[in-house]
Amino acid sequence: MKTCLALGTLSFFLVLAAGVTGRAQTAATAAGAPPELTIVVVDALGGIASERNTYDHMAQAFTEVLEAKKWPLKINVERFGANAPAHEIEMRIYFQGIRKETPVDLTFRAWVTLSDHGVKSDFGVIRYSYYPRPTEMVDDRLDHVVRGAAMIVAAKIEPILFPKSDRPKP
Repeated sequence: MKTCLALGTLSFFLVLAAGVTGRAQTAATAAGAPPELTIVVVDALGGIASERNTYDHMAQAFTEVLEAKKWPLKINVERFGANAPAHEIEMRIYFQGIRKETPVDLTFRAWVTLSDHGVKSDFGVIRYSYYPRPTEMVDDRLDHVVRGAAMIVAAKIEPILFPKSDRPKP
């Protein structure tokens, strides 16, 4: 009986000590890590038939454009995001499609919101039109139209994520 009690007490303290050191390591890595911007893409499963689907184009283009800005952020991209826990900094892209408005252009449309530590910003529907060359491949056309929309979104979220303190007051 005394042996069982001693083993139980010993195992309790070992588990407790392992939990405390694990929590300390997690806090130490979280303190030195840059904040994360999570991009959640909400789109339909269908789309234009190409080698890659639209989500792949969006994930690559938005990541490249935002990383080129050299912001002190880590960029993550997720698909859908329903029933997922809220992120501290989250940009949601409700993809509405890439369509031809005229016979010669492609137009990207998406409703974009940004949630920065609980403060929501709604940018409305972002629209970008691209006029491809006649011989340009479909994947290249999609890359260009999505990259253009990513540049518009980056310009809109920059003043919210990184406000400038040297702006003159009106």
